[in-house]
Amino acid sequence: MSKIILLSLIFSATFLSSCGFHTPRSGTSLNLSVISAKNNAFANELKKHFNPSAAKSLRVEISNETQKKQAASFDKTGQITSYNLSLSVLVKAFKGKKVLLSENFAQTVHLQRVLETQSDRLRITEHYNELRETLIKRLLRKLKRL
Repeated sequence: MSKIILLSLIFSATFLSSCGFHTPRSGTSLNLSVISAKNNAFANELKKHFNPSAAKSLRVEISNETQKKQAASFDKTGQITSYNLSLSVLVKAFKGKKVLLSENFAQTVHLQRVLETQSDRLRITEHYNELRETLIKRLLRKLKRL
């Protein structure tokens, strides 16, 4: 019985992969004209979510993102033990000359047990990337409604 199940799984996987079946990468046909600084990490990540074959419907201006790392708590010796990390970016969307959206997207996360080691600095960078991805998801939901 188990050989039949194994063979059917192999056959199914082979059939689906040969016919070009794949999960959709982007469920949106959204394509925008993005205006930002050249090294803007937020804008570069946002552009990955667009469908380049779709017609450009809006113009979006993205300011430089603001990263804030604020000490939240200290231990008995005065060393910082936790941080509040926040990321914010101002986004404006236009259709022609009409402003459809002007909003400051912001997100904050609290990190505990943080020391000034290399691994903690990498963890902080990873959290900023996660905050950026969360803000991009929120922005894409708003832009789809426009």
